[in-house]
Amino acid sequence: MALAFWRSRQAQRRSNVPGSWQTSQSVAADLHRRMHRALDQTRRTLADARRCGTSTDRYDVLCEDLATAAAAIDDQLLHASRLPFDPRHKALRELRYRIVELERTGDRIGRTALDATSPLSGGVDAALRVINQRLDLTIEARAELRELEP
Repeated sequence: MALAFWRSRQAQRRSNVPGSWQTSQSVAADLHRRMHRALDQTRRTLADARRCGTSTDRYDVLCEDLATAAAAIDDQLLHASRLPFDPRHKALRELRYRIVELERTGDRIGRTALDATSPLSGGVDAALRVINQRLDLTIEARAELRELEP
């Protein structure tokens, strides 16, 4: 928890958003917090995958790329928050769609990392299918032998 708080503070400092956005009720601040909650969730999911023994190096790189995109969106949010009402409303609406896409991408990174923790069952399925086929042949052969007995 402390690590997530520290990371969100670091992201805030890197993106130059006002500190008041942590509690502000403005649309731009809400979008900023929403985006960083999604990033934090992705990081937590990657940490879960690491605890399960999965190497997350590639996913960590993707997550950092996502954080870079979030910093760029933060800059755009900051700029949009300074516009007059009508242009601000339009700019924030467009940024909301980008944030939704960022959330989806972060979720996808996390799900993919967690999927990598589950064992692949393809080899097991094929082996079980062969065993069951052999059993079926054995049962059929025994049934044929019973029919041939006097």
